[in-house]
Formats: sequence, C-alpha cells, structure tokens
Amino acid sequence: MNSMYLALGYRCNHHCYFCPCGNNTVKTLAASTDELIKAIDIGIDERNITHITLSGGEPTLHPAFHEILTHCVDRGLKVGVLSNGDTFSNPENVKMFFAGLKNAPVSITTAIHSIHPENHDQVTGAKGSFERTVTGLLNVMYFGMNVTVKQVISKWNYQELPQFVDFCYSKFGPRVSMTLCGMDFCGMKPEQVDKVAIDYKSIGPYIEKALDFVVSLRERFHAFPYFSVADIPLCCVDPYYWSFFLKVSRGELSQYSAPIGEYGSVSSSCAVINNCNIFFSKCRACSVSDYCPGVWRTAFELFGEDAVSTIRSEERRVGKECRSRWSPYH
Repeated sequence: MNSMYLALGYRCNHHCYFCPCGNNTVKTLAASTDELIKAIDIGIDERNITHITLSGGEPTLHPAFHEILTHCVDRGLKVGVLSNGDTFSNPENVKMFFAGLKNAPVSITTAIHSIHPENHDQVTGAKGSFERTVTGLLNVMYFGMNVTVKQVISKWNYQELPQFVDFCYSKFGPRVSMTLCGMDFCGMKPEQVDKVAIDYKSIGPYIEKALDFVVSLRERFHAFPYFSVADIPLCCVDPYYWSFFLKVSRGELSQYSAPIGEYGSVSSSCAVINNCNIFFSKCRACSVSDYCPGVWRTAFELFGEDAVSTIRSEERRVGKECRSRWSPYH
C-alpha cells in the first residue's frame, strides 16, 4: 500500500492543547485548491499512491473540501478524513460534504479525548465541542459513512480507557471502529508535555482492561469489527493482546504534502522520515521488533531507554492464561 498524507490548511475550530499544528508560527489557513489537486495527481501518477489521508488543521473548513474529496474518489483513491467532527453536527454540512459519495471508499476518523464532556472541552479549548463532536459522528454514521473513533492516550485519560470502550459501544453501536493511540509530542512546549505525558508501563494495564472489554463485546454482540492499538510498543502489554496492535509498515508513506508560506502553495516530499519507529537499543535486540509499532521519536526522546523492555523469543509464545492471541501474520 502506497499512501499519502495531505494537509489542506491549518485553520481549525478547535485549539487542542497538544496539537503540533497549533504551535506553528507561520500558518496557511487554506492551501490553494489547484495546488492541492496537483499534489494529489503527482502522488497518483508518479508515486502510485492508492490511499490518501486528508487532514489539516480541520480539513472540512477548506472551502473546496467537497471538490478535493470528490477528486480523490474519482481518481480511484481510498480516502481517510481526519476531522474533529465539529462541523458534522450540522446535518446540512454532512449532506454537502459527502454529496454523491455515500458508497465511496471514504472513512472518517475523529478523536474523543475523554468520556467526560468538560475534560474533552478543556483539551480542545472549545466549549461544547464534546456534544457537537458526538452529534457529528452520529450524523455521518446515519448518512452511511464509515467512522473510527480514536483516543489519544494521555495523563488526562489513560485511566478511563475501559470506560471509553463502553461509552463508544453504548453511544455509537457495534458498527463503529475504534483506535487507541500513543501521543506524538512534536512541537509541544516542556510545560505542555509535563501535563499530558504518561509512560507506557503505566498505561499498559488500562489498555489490557480496555481490550478485555472489547473481547467480551465481540463474543457477545459481534461488536467493533475493527479495533486497534497504534503507536504503542508491544512490550507494555501481555502477548495475549498483541493481535490488536497495528503494525506500521515503515516506508509506506510515499508522499507528505502540506501548505507552506502565506500564499497557499503546497510542498511535497517523497522522503519523509518515519517518526514512529524502532529507536531504542532494547528494541533492536527484541524478538518481536519486526512486528512492533514502535514509538514516536518524541516519546523516545522524552522517556528514554527505561520506557521499553526487550522481549525474548520464548516470552512471545506465552500469553494470558498460557494462550496467546498473537500471530506475526495478523
């Protein structure tokens, strides 16, 4: 799979505490539509991309969002939209954004930062954003779009991971997909990092409890057809849970394109450094390093070598209750 990441601009209706885009000193609120279309075509024609992620800022705030999305679909791409879901709270926006794309290969990924509205709103810096995001997700699901709800694990929410799974199932039903993911501290100030950073060994037990709940829901209700853990190392949980961890195929990102300067031009690169990878010396000696998602480079720099542990070959064969769900081919 060759994939492309495309930022449509840095305008956003949220002001998330840990967003790296929020700390950019030079922002292009909306990149030129022609430049964005050109970047997409270059990715397809010269780099054979098959998947694209539209992001920002908030991509739905770009005035040509529907045109750009439709162009991607017309050219045969599978499209993921990273949105905060706020604009979807208006059903008319949903109809406008996705007109003619009801059965297209388009999926929406939205973060809910806490099951407590006041905590979510504190993270986003936008009062009422929790209710608007939840309403927006329900609207796009009603329209027939595929939805993934993700939670970026932080000091503020890691203890509520099991309850978060329960919340998503109760609110959105079994059709929704879910992802728990590690945090990238890129661009954050030291005082910001101190407030949100939590080490992997501390979050491991809560990830396990959340996954136990997922297993029980799948067995009883066939819920969560897709559930994954991303950007978290395998060594923080029992091998029983490894099948849920999303292996990042390093080097799959063929093109990264983002607006630069003040005039909406778009810069593209085909040599993007994968900032989520295997950086620890302990990891290089680990028997499952080929299958591990690794960690964000910024997490490696923050936590140091003690954040992970080396897994010996005999350890990976023994999981919870002496049975492992894990397979290197999962």
